[in-house]
Amino acid sequence: MSSESRKRGRIVRAVIALILIAGLLLSLIWTDKINRKLGLVPAADSAQNEQQTPDTGTVTELGDDLNVHFVDVRQGDACIIEFPDDKKMLIDAGENNKTDKTALLNYIEENIKDAEGNNIKYFDYVVLTHPDSDHCGGMFDVLKEYPAKTFYRPNVYYNDIDKDGNSKIGFDDPETEIKELGSKNIKDTQTYGRALQAAYEGNIEGTPTEVIVTDATDEETSVIEPDLEKDAAEYYSFTFYAPIGSKSYSDWNDYSPIMILEYHEKRFMLSGDAEKNAEADFVAEAMKGDGKYAIFDDEFSVDVFKLGHHGSRTSSSEAFINVMTTPESCASVQAIISCGADNEYGHPHAEVLERLKKLGFKDENILRTDTLEEGVGAIAMSVRGTKADDGSVSYSLYVGEEAIRNRPKEKVTVNIWLTWFEIVIIGCVVVIIVLLVLPEIRAWFKKLRGKR
Repeated sequence: MSSESRKRGRIVRAVIALILIAGLLLSLIWTDKINRKLGLVPAADSAQNEQQTPDTGTVTELGDDLNVHFVDVRQGDACIIEFPDDKKMLIDAGENNKTDKTALLNYIEENIKDAEGNNIKYFDYVVLTHPDSDHCGGMFDVLKEYPAKTFYRPNVYYNDIDKDGNSKIGFDDPETEIKELGSKNIKDTQTYGRALQAAYEGNIEGTPTEVIVTDATDEETSVIEPDLEKDAAEYYSFTFYAPIGSKSYSDWNDYSPIMILEYHEKRFMLSGDAEKNAEADFVAEAMKGDGKYAIFDDEFSVDVFKLGHHGSRTSSSEAFINVMTTPESCASVQAIISCGADNEYGHPHAEVLERLKKLGFKDENILRTDTLEEGVGAIAMSVRGTKADDGSVSYSLYVGEEAIRNRPKEKVTVNIWLTWFEIVIIGCVVVIIVLLVLPEIRAWFKKLRGKR
């Protein structure tokens, strides 16, 4: 081979190597997403996951569990529910910043599986409680990766036109009836607009997302339950009790729904940032006791009470807590507070903690995301049934490590203890060796043999 041919060969190999290396390095932009898609986790993380999914033990299975995850997204809200019939729900998606969005997406990827142990591809239900960014900020990214079959949105219209008459993101809110309620129901932040846009543009295998404006008075859409008899092992109910109708509020927080999740007489009260006005409207309906509000009698109590607005003094009023609990039950109720460590708002407020103490809540039952140990990721809860030797069945609420004890282990198809960053570096080294170094070594040996 002539020197000219060898020179051309070097140039071609160098160009190919540069293109391959540039492509590998460019892929680092999507490192987090690739790691999640390919299941690439460091060995330390894998070991921690194995510790959190111990053997099933001797508990008699009586149907699937109900699992609830209050995900730590710092000064925001995100809750994931795994229903007994394998349907999944997301309530809010934290703030619009990379740290919180990555934390939520990673938590979904690592912990939320279908009945066979595979990663989920969508959510059956997504609830956006209200349009503030600490609840809707991560919704666009989550819905792009995990679209919703059904999306519940707040009764707030998004205005896409800025003060100069220009479109901000190119999305026109189709819920035109909301416009008629007046300016109090208009939110014009791009974060809220993108959350709605992702919902309306989402589809699962060509079927568009069903979008519902949350309304507790709509009998058809305000109750979610499986098509089962109420005494079936997997029966549950998820009911919206607020907001009531198309009422207009001056505070975005008050559009947040008040929801009750019930499974075998274990009840979770869930809300977004509902403030005193929305709570007062709900309490008034509960006191009337008409229709579905008849359940709120003197003996009604929830087992889990999620405080509104991250434990703010403007939410979780005494009247509201009294509707959701009894004086005798408060000592056993788990109170959940989703807030960030050392947040600028001072959440949870001291007045609220004192209120809980006065009503009989125990300190050890006040669970906060800002006090979670590093790496835990969420306040996990589970309702599971067990059968005694005499055949009697009982359902219990488990919290923390107890909540994840009997979950099926994740389905594992391959064990790769590398991240995408490490794979890219190795790939670049291999490209250099194969295309640049080895040809030169072979040429050198050939030349050496020729001299002999």
